[in-house]
Amino acid sequence: MSEARMNNDQQTAKSGWNKVLFVSLPYLALYVASIVLTAMTDSAPERATELWKMFMPFVALVSLIGGWRLSGEETKDKAIYIGKQVLYWGAVLLVINLLFMGDTAHFLNAESQGFIVAYVLGLSALLSGIYIDWKMSLFGAFLIASTIGIAFLEDNALLISTVMAALAGIAITVVLRRSGKAS
Repeated sequence: MSEARMNNDQQTAKSGWNKVLFVSLPYLALYVASIVLTAMTDSAPERATELWKMFMPFVALVSLIGGWRLSGEETKDKAIYIGKQVLYWGAVLLVINLLFMGDTAHFLNAESQGFIVAYVLGLSALLSGIYIDWKMSLFGAFLIASTIGIAFLEDNALLISTVMAALAGIAITVVLRRSGKAS
């Protein structure tokens, strides 16, 4: 094998990993933020509920970006995709805000409010991923599992979230490596 071809193969492999890293970075940020928010829901629930609500638009943005390449080539297809995503995530944000309007919030303690927002966000991400991008679905399942962890295993919430993040990272790496070998 010539030296020029080896260098070209190395550059192609390096640019492939850079692309994988670039595409995975928003999801990595979601995982890190959700681990922090999950731990906060257990330790500082009043603050966590508001942060969960502020986190939702970031999840929606990553979902939008994640499915962009699958939305079609035509401008019309892209516009329809954006419209559907805005309606979907707008409905999720509306439901969360409706849950905490008026006296509703008084029926729940701060920790329960955080759980509700995390469950709704996890379900929304899971469903979004089913229709658009499997990585978002994996994140939604992770978020639901983390929330279950803090709801039922309070003392080990951060440990469980960390283990789940590690397992998700391993799964993503295995899938990406297999898809890289297939092409």
